[in-house]
This record gives sequence, structure tokens and C-alpha cells, in this order.
Amino acid sequence: MKGTEKLLAEEMQAQVKRCFAVDYLREAAVASVEVKVRESLKCGTLTLLHYRMFGGSGQEIYRAAAAVELMILALDIMDDLQDEDHMDMPWHALPKSIALNLALALLTLSQETLLGCDFPTAYIHKAAAFLSRQVLIATNGQTLDLLNEIGNEEEYLNMVKQKSAALLVCACMTGVILATGEESALVQEYGQEMGISAQIRNDSRDLLNWERKNDFLHRKKTLPLLYLLSTISEEQDRWVIDYFEGRLPLEEIQHRGGEFAELVERTGTSMYAAFRARSAYYHFLELLEELELDSSWKLQLIAAAE
Repeated sequence: MKGTEKLLAEEMQAQVKRCFAVDYLREAAVASVEVKVRESLKCGTLTLLHYRMFGGSGQEIYRAAAAVELMILALDIMDDLQDEDHMDMPWHALPKSIALNLALALLTLSQETLLGCDFPTAYIHKAAAFLSRQVLIATNGQTLDLLNEIGNEEEYLNMVKQKSAALLVCACMTGVILATGEESALVQEYGQEMGISAQIRNDSRDLLNWERKNDFLHRKKTLPLLYLLSTISEEQDRWVIDYFEGRLPLEEIQHRGGEFAELVERTGTSMYAAFRARSAYYHFLELLEELELDSSWKLQLIAAAE
């Protein structure tokens, strides 16, 4: 683990141990943080990086970045409970009532941790308000995702902007605000493009993952799946539409993963999803060039965005 990630992980664990008095809840929180640390601390890293990029100094930013990661963890838990995804995660081993309590506690702890940071009071209040606003936006996006009524690419992008992209924007902007006291419209815009690119890549991977999580098996409307459904013309491929529209049960198509993967390639679905993800990523790079920063900072941000 890199030095910055180690410090960030230690700060997350310290905040959990400080605030959770009930042993059962504290142990569940510690286990959940350990999983988060192993999987990714991308958002906290983006907070740290933007703070340094915009002239911030000192170690207190690690506490603020931990607050961002605790917020992400809380929303990840809620997302998994709602979607019944990632069943090997420690929160799924808890009674659902306790898992919900854990998510609520982590989300509250995120705000409490940020408000307790040693930055100028006005900066902290502005950052906390921004974080709360982005959580509300992401909750609206998650609701659109759960309703699963997306019908086209425009509606999909609108959902992603409100859901996952809003959280990446939050991570970046928290660092900017704590360094400068102000928001940046440019960071808002490129953070959104970064989030869109990442979500399309994730959705494309999930489409072919029939073991752990699969949007097709869950009949979840994503950009790659909407494109795939729109390209089906051969009678031999109609089973995909029949399953997605509920005319075939899961047990009749579970063995057709290889056939489905071949169809995804044959229809150009993977290529299209890659193109849309790269388009958003290139727009992020174009916007990043407008920032008046040393190229070394830009290279670090590009690496963090991958």
C-alpha cells in the first residue's frame, strides 16, 4: 500500500474506533473499512491530490479525505443492500437492520469527521455543505437507477451524472474548497466527465460478469445493455430480448453466458461502450488542460483517474 493510502486508511480506522461504542457495530465498521481499503481509495486520493494541486499543505487533509471515503463506503453499503449485489461483503453477513444502521452511522460519521477538521471555519462549512449537496444529488441518481426506467442514452447519462459522477465531483471539490475556500467550475465539469467514463467502463465489465454481478441477469438498464438490445435482429438472438422483457425465466438462460459474450462482441457492444467511455475521458483531458497547473500535477491526476 502506498504511503498516502496507508495514512488515509489509518485515519478512517481511527475515526471508526473513536465514535462507535458498541462492540458489534465497531467490529462491523472496522471490517467494512478494511474491505474498502483493499478495493479502492480512489475518492480519498482525489481529495488529497486536489488539495495539494490547489496549494494546500499540512496533514489535516488526511482527515478530510477519510471523511470522503467514509461517505463513499456508506453509500456503497446502501447500494449493495438495495441491489443485493456483492454478497461476499461483510455487511451482507449482518442482519439487514444492523447493516442499514452501519451505513447510516458511517454517513453521519463522514460529516462529523469533516466538521471536526482543523481548517478555516468558513472553508469547512462550505466543504460540508458541498458534500451534503452531492450526497443528495447521488441519492436522486440512485433512485433513478433503482426505478430502472431509463430508455435511452440521454437518460442514462443524466442518471450517471447524478449518481456516481456526483461523488467523484465531491471528492475532487472537497480538496479544492479546503485549499482555496472556493468551488471550481472547471473541476466540477472534468470531475463529471471522469465519473461518466468510469461508470461506462464498469457497466461494460459487469455485462460480461455472470459470476459475481451481471446487469443483464438483473435486467438492469445500462448504456451497453441498451445498445445491445437495440442491435438484435437475428431470430437466434431473440432470447436476450425475451429474457430482458420477462418472457423467459432466469433458469432458462443461466447456461448461455458464452453465447451472450459472443453476441456482445458480434454486435459491437463492447466497442461502442469503449468508444463512449473514451469520449468522456478525452473530454476530461481537454478540460484538464485548461487548468493553469504544473504538468506534474496533471500527470498525477491522469494516473489517479485511470
